[in-house]
Amino acid sequence: MTSYEHRAPVEMAARELFEFLARPGSLPQHLPGLSGTTPGIDHDRRRVSWAEGHYRGELTVVDDGAGRSQVTLAVETDETGDVQRELEEALAAVVHRATAEADVDAAAKDDTWY
Repeated sequence: MTSYEHRAPVEMAARELFEFLARPGSLPQHLPGLSGTTPGIDHDRRRVSWAEGHYRGELTVVDDGAGRSQVTLAVETDETGDVQRELEEALAAVVHRATAEADVDAAAKDDTWY
């Protein structure tokens, strides 16, 4: 198996980001290999992990200051191709979805429009 990892900064509190990522259904549409498995969730370490056949992965969120976090996606796979690029794109997609949802929720709580 070959290991791949990608880390990205996120303009979102670690607690809020992890709550999104730990929800059932948040990851399978963006991360290949998760459609048929139930990920393990460690709330204390803010880590989601999974294993399915020849594909294992772990997503970890850490605090990076007020309203900021750092998310790391690591996988081990026998797949070939441009796995690193796919990993980077998958992480960008799931982070984009999390921040967009947080923006919509924040706007819904505010009565102003601008």
